[in-house]
Amino acid sequence: MPILEDVKEYVQRATGLHRPGKKEAPDLARPRKPQTARFKDDGLIPNHPRWPLVIYRGAVDLGDGHDPAAVMEDLFDANGWGETWRDGIYDYVHYHSRIHEVLGIARGRGRVRFGGSKGRIFKLKRAMSPSCRRARDTNACPQMRTSSSSAPIRASAPTTSARRSRTVRKL
Repeated sequence: MPILEDVKEYVQRATGLHRPGKKEAPDLARPRKPQTARFKDDGLIPNHPRWPLVIYRGAVDLGDGHDPAAVMEDLFDANGWGETWRDGIYDYVHYHSRIHEVLGIARGRGRVRFGGSKGRIFKLKRAMSPSCRRARDTNACPQMRTSSSSAPIRASAPTTSARRSRTVRKL
């Protein structure tokens, strides 16, 4: 399935077919109150004490006529988050030490653990956008697909924090 999604993404980017584009994508974002969770460093996953997991439920109007993954990708791109990819969520604990990741749930639903093995399980479904550095799929349905994007975590915390907050607020 990832190969099919890659082909769809290449065709859509080349033709603009079923994509809202960077200019229209921000109009599909809906204001939502974020759900946040903080996780302590569990010895394996170095969770950040100040930067929480942020989940926006129903944050994006996926509408009709657009590919849901393309909507997420264009919205991420409009907010300055590059390097997007489409796939499911890994079924093992992992984290990113040098990037901050945003996920957009384009299809399906699932239960995903954030914060490492001692973290917390969240039920996620289409049109949600969790933003975090660590995730593990615990029980996703086979049709669950995400669009993901990343931003580098820089040594200067104020710049990183400001960029992250600005981007998250727009979602």
